[in-house]
Amino acid sequence: ADSFRGAVREYDSLWTQDGLRITRALETAAHLRFADIGDTAIRAIVFEGGSSSGYREDPMRVRASYPLATKKATLMHELGHPLQSDLFRASENDHPFLFLWLYAAWVDAYGEDFAREQVAVEKRRRGPMNYAAAWDEALGLPPEARAARWDSVRSSRVHR
Repeated sequence: ADSFRGAVREYDSLWTQDGLRITRALETAAHLRFADIGDTAIRAIVFEGGSSSGYREDPMRVRASYPLATKKATLMHELGHPLQSDLFRASENDHPFLFLWLYAAWVDAYGEDFAREQVAVEKRRRGPMNYAAAWDEALGLPPEARAARWDSVRSSRVHR
């Protein structure tokens, strides 16, 4: 819709300016590579609704009205899902695992204050998934323990 053109330009500009930073931070924190998941073209729909990662032929969906900082965090969150998706069955909720390493990626890309602010944003989200509980569980561990838990999960699920 014409009303979303400004948001589309903002997401495009964000990706043009920060795409490499975002990709590097996600790959570093997850110890996974986008190149390993195959086609890395990103198609996205900017609309006014809940964001979702999409995957393969399904486009990502991102909310138009978020402030710029939350657009950055949401883009990283939604890109994190396909990055780790080959480790999980479709029926599994992968958010508790994503949250083990997403905070570190946010810190790497945009700093500690940004990461804390965006956790607070995500903890207010409602829906079938309890974001607040999942973030509390992940952040209840010190950074080294989060990384170790993620590495254990990742290494136990990597397809050899």
